[in-house]
Amino acid sequence: MKALTIALLLAAAPFAAHAADDFTFVTTGKVVDGIRVPAEGAAFQGVQVTTYTAQVTYLNGKKETAEGKCGAWRNPPGAQFPTTGICVVPHVYEQQYSCQPEGTAASNCWGYLRGLPDGPWAGRTGLITYHSDAKGLSGVGRWN
Repeated sequence: MKALTIALLLAAAPFAAHAADDFTFVTTGKVVDGIRVPAEGAAFQGVQVTTYTAQVTYLNGKKETAEGKCGAWRNPPGAQFPTTGICVVPHVYEQQYSCQPEGTAASNCWGYLRGLPDGPWAGRTGLITYHSDAKGLSGVGRWN
């Protein structure tokens, strides 16, 4: 029985080493740049650049702070998602995301994470979903 237990533990070890890492996050950001055409009016194309700080808490209680930069743009009329963007936390991860507005001042977003080769999540991918409004941004995610 003891040998069977040890064999099962050894067989499961590779799976445990790559177990998913679930987390929650709260993010604050600041618009630092942008460009739009035309310069005025409701209909425009453009990019908004923000810097942000995310406070990340994993299910095991571990906490991290991630600081990065994002670029977001409005998609052309008729696109599946009105807003799309990318973010980078140097030496940690890059993110691609899309958002759907909720009313006039909020959005629900989801995205794809990719660990950068020189960071702690190298070789891993993940998913996030979050809500953004005037109070800030908060959500959940999982590293696969």
